[in-house]
Amino acid sequence: MGYKHGIYGEIVASKETITNSKNVPIYIGTAPIHRVRGAIINKPQLIRSLQEAEIKIGYKEEDKFSEFTLSAAVYAHFQNKIKPIGPIVIINTLDPSKHGENVTETVPIINGVGLIKEHICINSIKIDEKQEGSDYKLEYTNEGYLKIIELKEEILGESISVSYKKIEPNKVNDTDVIGFYDVESDKRTGIKAISDVYEELNLVPSIISAPGFNHFPKVEQALVANSTKISDKWEAICFTDLDCTTATTIEKAIDWKNSNNYNSNSEKVCWPKGIVAGREMWLSICAIVAKLQTDIKNDNIPYESPSNKPIDISGLIVNSKKIKISQSRANDLNEKGITTAIYSGGKYVLWGPHMGNFEFGVTDKPEDIFDVNIMTNKYLLNDFQSRNGDLVDQSMTRNEIDALINSEQMRLDSLVSGGKILLGDISFNQTNNSTSDIINGDFAFDTLVTNTPLAKSITNRVQYTSQGINNLYGGEKE
Repeated sequence: MGYKHGIYGEIVASKETITNSKNVPIYIGTAPIHRVRGAIINKPQLIRSLQEAEIKIGYKEEDKFSEFTLSAAVYAHFQNKIKPIGPIVIINTLDPSKHGENVTETVPIINGVGLIKEHICINSIKIDEKQEGSDYKLEYTNEGYLKIIELKEEILGESISVSYKKIEPNKVNDTDVIGFYDVESDKRTGIKAISDVYEELNLVPSIISAPGFNHFPKVEQALVANSTKISDKWEAICFTDLDCTTATTIEKAIDWKNSNNYNSNSEKVCWPKGIVAGREMWLSICAIVAKLQTDIKNDNIPYESPSNKPIDISGLIVNSKKIKISQSRANDLNEKGITTAIYSGGKYVLWGPHMGNFEFGVTDKPEDIFDVNIMTNKYLLNDFQSRNGDLVDQSMTRNEIDALINSEQMRLDSLVSGGKILLGDISFNQTNNSTSDIINGDFAFDTLVTNTPLAKSITNRVQYTSQGINNLYGGEKE
């Protein structure tokens, strides 16, 4: 090392690794797949890292989240400053054949490089009498613009005529995101393609969201409808957002939620948006990241709420206006089933331990009060099915019944000893298993569960007493 005198600094490669969660969220939206050759549309893709996102969906750090909603999910999961966490599943609904137009323009060539500041499908570039790979090559800038770089000196001249497909991500609408199922071709698109996740990726769908489209009531309805009995058996929760262009105040947010029926016990409703690196981020994404960061500390068992957990935002914003929300005002949202964020202890934290169904003084079913009750019970259903699938079509003798009860009770007991639940008890009851049911091969087991309660509020009552005055006299002799 040479002589140094002064103060220096340098940026070194991060040693932070991606924490892998077993609870894999599924995001539906728009990705910059026009930058990828052979891009996948309307099919689930597993993204394990930032590098995979760049290769598979053309992700760039400078992507506009308002245009490419799935880039926001990638950024939040793999580039957050708290704990990068993945993997994620994305279903891209941006289709260049539908959401774009054909364009021909003259591009100036400066120092052997032409630049087009549009979203361009890389497969669509055509330059008369020029061949990619021998005459020129294509690259994208960090901003996502396309560079045409000549490979032979002055072969492109001072300007060239370029034909291409211009991509318009804002043309993707709620109908595209909701998707459809075609019986004849067995093809699913959009939210409907969630049903393909288990078979194609061998992952149990447990968290779903369509940030950037969650605030459309029809999309919310589709998410809720597709959060139960996925592939005929899996249970999931969905994270949704309120419309920040209309719900611009706390009172308007509450009214908007009620009037648009964002009130399912399978959805966690979020408002407003967060500010991340100078850009607006849907709070639903921040909430999902916080949930996974919480789950990973608890063996991926969702018995602890993501509420009051740090999220990587620098502020809150509604309709392009920065706002601040105090704890008392945040509680006004919470008591109506809306999750928000507050500044606490030098950081922003998610704030709200309920699902969309909750209303203070109205919700009276114990299992529906807290988000963790619903999340844990759905987890127990999925866990039971994933571990016992091989028993289907096997002989069911009394020994097999007892063996299943014993193994499941051991599992429940381990959850109790770990504090994940307070009580778990499984049984095989004759009243719920009639002779005709058993003859037809239908067996039912009953599990009683007491969820671990969370401390929604903690109060310390301080009261004055004059008894301490006696301590002033304690050192004197009679």
